[in-house]
Amino acid sequence: MVDFDFNGEILCIGSMNMDLVMVMDSLPEPGETVLTDNFSTYPGGKGGNQAVAAAMNGAKVQMFTKLGGDRFSVELVNLMSEKGVDTSRILRDPERTAGIAMIRVDKKGQNSISFTPGSNALLSPADVERNSDLFQSGRILLLTMEIAEETIYRAIEIAHEKGMFTIVDPAPAPRQGFPDSIASLVHLIKPNETEARILTGIEVRDKESARDALEKLRLLGFRLPIVTLGEKGIVGLDEDCFIELDPFKVNCVDTTAAGDVFSGALAAALSKGESLRQSLAWANAAGALSTTISGAQTSIPSSESVRDLLGKRV
Repeated sequence: MVDFDFNGEILCIGSMNMDLVMVMDSLPEPGETVLTDNFSTYPGGKGGNQAVAAAMNGAKVQMFTKLGGDRFSVELVNLMSEKGVDTSRILRDPERTAGIAMIRVDKKGQNSISFTPGSNALLSPADVERNSDLFQSGRILLLTMEIAEETIYRAIEIAHEKGMFTIVDPAPAPRQGFPDSIASLVHLIKPNETEARILTGIEVRDKESARDALEKLRLLGFRLPIVTLGEKGIVGLDEDCFIELDPFKVNCVDTTAAGDVFSGALAAALSKGESLRQSLAWANAAGALSTTISGAQTSIPSSESVRDLLGKRV
């Protein structure tokens, strides 16, 4: 059960990148060259994806990060603003470039991603402290791990001081785990199978092993752990009760942003006062629909599409 007085607003702190995407029959093995004529550029970055997903699912979203002075940075801000996200407090370093992600996607929709953070890496704890007015009681703080860990941890501390509800998508998961003092301040953590293994040491293959990982995450201090299992569904631990949701069957094309869309949609639903189970169901549908379209932010479904998919399951 989520006992919190939400005000419908989300502060998203994380990366904004330009995604350079190649679609091919199969991902290259080490030393192998694979040819393709299917190449596109899309706005991305886990923080950016989540912010846009939350906005498209009805939340009022403020984005906070650091971009550069290059054309990709300008384009990223413009595209995000068009989706209804408040970008007025994004910082800029004219000497740096935006983050870049090289994404390879095979015909089954599986992907391989290489990432250079660019200006994202320069967002510092001091930047967060200087903009602490963005941290307001009733807001959700939505975080991913594509920026400096010390910046993330300082944001979590300030959010706790200001009475915010913190959601962490631990992607990529910190190899040394979270400090105990930080884990206890996080309301909800949402790893996938790989991230759950890194954080707990438990190999997550199915819902049973996911339950073991959830119990370990609770012991580590996280109050409300959720593990997403892709085509196997979702398992969460709410107080002493496990929550399980089956996956939606869709025509999967590209899984690149599925986790980000899930997190953004989950935050949006919670911010509007939906129950945890209702919010998870909404996020589950949104994440599934995002895999049916190529790209990151271009794959984010509308609220109407999510509602239609949920209606088909009833």
